[in-house]
Amino acid sequence: MVSAIDDPTPALHPSTAGLRSESYAVDVPNDEARSPPPPPANNASASETPGQPPQRRGFFSRPRVVITLLIVFSILSFAVISLGISYLLLSPKNPRLLISKIMVTHPWANQPLVLISLKAQNPNNRVGVCYETGGTAALSYKNKTVATGLFPTFFQGKKGSRAVGLVLRAAKKKMPRQVRNSILNTTTKLPLSLNLTMNVPVRMKIWTTKIWIEELMFDCKFKVNTLSNSSRIVNQRCPIVATPK
Repeated sequence: MVSAIDDPTPALHPSTAGLRSESYAVDVPNDEARSPPPPPANNASASETPGQPPQRRGFFSRPRVVITLLIVFSILSFAVISLGISYLLLSPKNPRLLISKIMVTHPWANQPLVLISLKAQNPNNRVGVCYETGGTAALSYKNKTVATGLFPTFFQGKKGSRAVGLVLRAAKKKMPRQVRNSILNTTTKLPLSLNLTMNVPVRMKIWTTKIWIEELMFDCKFKVNTLSNSSRIVNQRCPIVATPK
């Protein structure tokens, strides 16, 4: 019988029995191993970081835009200065309003209408007057409102006059007794002292340009012989008072 021969080689560890140690050799060319990294692209700015888009120039940093804005600003400044100088040289005067006639329609109604005829005068030779929207008018007796309405919108040329009509509606509250008696009494004339206040936005027109607007307050104090059909203005005074606030 042949006896077993002991192998002097030690047994491999179970965890490493199936693994083999292998090594590889890689040849690297000398020129690639020693060459420096490539320089950055020419179109990339030194201040830009990778992954960020290039910065764009601002709108106002363009020379053409700046020059265009300066030209427009110069033209506007010249136009404003020219209009200001023209306004000072022409020295436009404020318009005048006078009361020509007053009458009451539908006197027996709860809210009769008061019709007032005005005469608008423009004393300027080279400046027109534009009566803008938003004007109001109020008729009162001893600080008590009798009728209210709107002032009409119109344009008045240089150095002229024109007729203007106001349509005022009586207030809802009870009309003062003296006013109603003067309206209804057709046999005896009862004179009355009344007050007509008009707030009128006015804009002067020089050549073809309308310049700044100003609100004028006309405070007309007048006296009539009666408010019936045969009314007549006895005396009046219509100055321009301070601009209303």
